[in-house]
Amino acid sequence: MTPESSFTGAVALVFGIFSWAQFPALCGFMFSSTRVGADNFRYSLYLGGMLAIIGLFSGMRALLRGPRGGLLVAGTVLNVAFLVAAVVATDRFDVACHALYIDVTEE
Repeated sequence: MTPESSFTGAVALVFGIFSWAQFPALCGFMFSSTRVGADNFRYSLYLGGMLAIIGLFSGMRALLRGPRGGLLVAGTVLNVAFLVAAVVATDRFDVACHALYIDVTEE
């Protein structure tokens, strides 16, 4: 495995992690300062989808060219999993965002 493919795998993995990690941060903290609150969960799906697509495209050439290292495979799995979950299980993201949402108006 070349250093370039290791770097590409690390980039794909970081974007895969960020695509999932941004969701609780946005729903738990940032949306609490908006009027609509947790109903803005779609914006978190858009951001996560954008991060996952960037992660997929950053690793696509190395994935198609081979050899496939562990970082690249893990990053690709995380990115594809987020995209599939965002399309298939949107209602679960809605429930999760409402569970994480901190309503500052009640405090």
